[in-house]
Amino acid sequence: MDIKRLKVMKRKLRHLPGDQTGQAMIEYVLLLGVFGIPMIALVSVLLGLMSQYYGMVMFFETLPFP
Repeated sequence: MDIKRLKVMKRKLRHLPGDQTGQAMIEYVLLLGVFGIPMIALVSVLLGLMSQYYGMVMFFETLPFP
């Protein structure tokens, strides 16, 4: 690498801690990870429970009792 490219890279690395251009995007991704992914898992569990309950109700509805 030549000296000019090294100086440019050094300058960019020096300004990196103060750079906040992608901060909002990272915050939204973290919020999605904290709230969105567990909600998807919860919905899939609840759908499984509802289908089991529906199967049990349909079983009792088809019993030959008057």
